[in-house]
Amino acid sequence: MIKYRAGAGFLSLAMACSLIMPVSAEDYSDTETWYAKCSQAQTSQSGVKACQGFQEYQKNRKQNLQDSINSYNSSIASLQSDTSKMEKLAKEQKELVTNLQTQISEKEKSIEMIEKNIEELETKIKAKETEIEAWNEQIETRMKNEQTTIGTNMIIDLIMGSDSLSDMLRRISGVERITEDDQSQIKKLNKLKKELVLQQDEQKRLDADAKSQKAELENQKKQASELEESYNKLVEEYQKQIAQLEAEKRSAQVDMSSIRDFVISTSFSGTIESVSGFIQPVQGGSKSAGTWAYASGGLHLGLDWAAPVGTAVVAPASGVILYAAAPVGSNSGYLGNWTGYPAGGGNTIQMLCNVNGTLYAVSFFHLSQSIYVSAGQSVSQGQTIALSGNSGNSSGAHTHIEVYNLGSMSVSDAVARFSAGADFAWGTGWSGGSTCEAGSAAPCRERPEKFFG
Repeated sequence: MIKYRAGAGFLSLAMACSLIMPVSAEDYSDTETWYAKCSQAQTSQSGVKACQGFQEYQKNRKQNLQDSINSYNSSIASLQSDTSKMEKLAKEQKELVTNLQTQISEKEKSIEMIEKNIEELETKIKAKETEIEAWNEQIETRMKNEQTTIGTNMIIDLIMGSDSLSDMLRRISGVERITEDDQSQIKKLNKLKKELVLQQDEQKRLDADAKSQKAELENQKKQASELEESYNKLVEEYQKQIAQLEAEKRSAQVDMSSIRDFVISTSFSGTIESVSGFIQPVQGGSKSAGTWAYASGGLHLGLDWAAPVGTAVVAPASGVILYAAAPVGSNSGYLGNWTGYPAGGGNTIQMLCNVNGTLYAVSFFHLSQSIYVSAGQSVSQGQTIALSGNSGNSSGAHTHIEVYNLGSMSVSDAVARFSAGADFAWGTGWSGGSTCEAGSAAPCRERPEKFFG
């Protein structure tokens, strides 16, 4: 690498002085654009200053998030059996994780861009050094040749007495022998040198920025993991406490007029094809919680099947749709979100089906907004009826499944009964009990695990 003593030294000093000047005010709210801009070498001092300002903005953004995380952890530490406080903290945690994941994603993209731009910058620096070296040789050769025409060693003396090319250029600037062409070449050379110094400084800035962002990235990934762990503990405690509240909300008298458009009509007169057995309704994922209780304690009346938002949900048997509604966002769920019907179900479907001559009702809660069926519609086994989601009173992406054994009840009687009251629980309530395995008469609750997974 070429080293310039006097000229480059003064130029670097001038640049250093300019860099400590106050950073100009900018609107940094579009972080994606600014990450892209500042992940590449800047070609002007104003660009360098703007990127310094963005770096300070990011530090403040990170500190604000850290303060929020500290506040959240402090609240978690003082948590007692208070479901409303748990719901508030759970929602806060999801917002913190979303914010953190956004910053992690931005940093990963930025690091990738920086490393690519550093490689390109190294190539440009080498090319610039080669170009400057050629200009050095050309100007020195011209100066040496001129001494033969003027019959004096003035130019050689100037050259030999100079500490550097920059020093030499200053010494001969007043010599009338230098032509206008010489002056033009010297200006071009000085411009090249300034560009080189800026590129070298930008290379150092990008290197330092990449190292800093990598360190922050690892720290934020650790924070995300810790937040997820504390959230899981919060969910466990919530699940222990929520059964009574959930039963009260879901047992409340429903205003049938508000959901009538999503409930099957008593005019349905179709039949249901009997199939030999159920098939797996959620086409991916795995069991995350079973019946009749959560692993950590607390009543749980169905099977939770964890799967990413957008996973296909198919009809486990041929049948007819009793209820289908998608009033909320696909990924809008959080603890304490009682939207949807039944309360907290988010986007829901219930269907009737006939398996080996027995009539069953099967419910799906927490679906995405992509529901492909409507009340009164007949469906075939394996037909996609919806996509899984994270809606309503949900702690993460999953589908909650409940199965009711209606015994020998006729399709027309089942349709009439559901149309009258839209009771997803078929008289079994939401406080447990009335389970088929305990010997209760139909309608009774079945363990979904008996058929799925």
